[in-house]
Amino acid sequence: MRKYIFIFLLLLLLPAVSLAWDDCPYGEVDDPHPGKCSRYIDTDNDQICDLSQLAPENRIARVIKTEEKIIELELTNNNKKMTYHLVPISLFLIILYAISRILLKKKIINIITHKKIWNILLLITFLISGILGILLIIKINFNITTPSRFNSLFWHVEVGIAMFVICVFHVIERWYYFKNIFKIKK
Repeated sequence: MRKYIFIFLLLLLLPAVSLAWDDCPYGEVDDPHPGKCSRYIDTDNDQICDLSQLAPENRIARVIKTEEKIIELELTNNNKKMTYHLVPISLFLIILYAISRILLKKKIINIITHKKIWNILLLITFLISGILGILLIIKINFNITTPSRFNSLFWHVEVGIAMFVICVFHVIERWYYFKNIFKIKK
């Protein structure tokens, strides 16, 4: 039973790779046909790479009237604003932590298993966030572009949020230890 709970908790925290619009590996905006890379995708047949433009539902259509004909242009928001999920991730982890504490109180799992679960989750989030951070540094410092739809900055921040919340649980559970470190001996 304990193995299944542990595996279930691990699977819930593994991030899925999101394939989405507006994630050009070269940072292009409205890259016209044929595109600057081999990953050119045009599912909406507008002669602009889908990876370099917002999703159709996020675009604002504007009609420009000329003397000869009416041209429809699609404008994109160039302020590429990412939204991060601080509250949902925090609430999700708080609920998981509460469930593990309830299981601990009902003696379904013991204190060692409880600490192992959260220590392993802390380690996993640390490694993922750290590795993505190093990859971002390499990408920026050496000007390396990767033809990938994986948004490493987004996932670095999302996993970092999870790591911080789990770190708070870690500090709370070991408060006596940290309190004793800073205690002045007389």
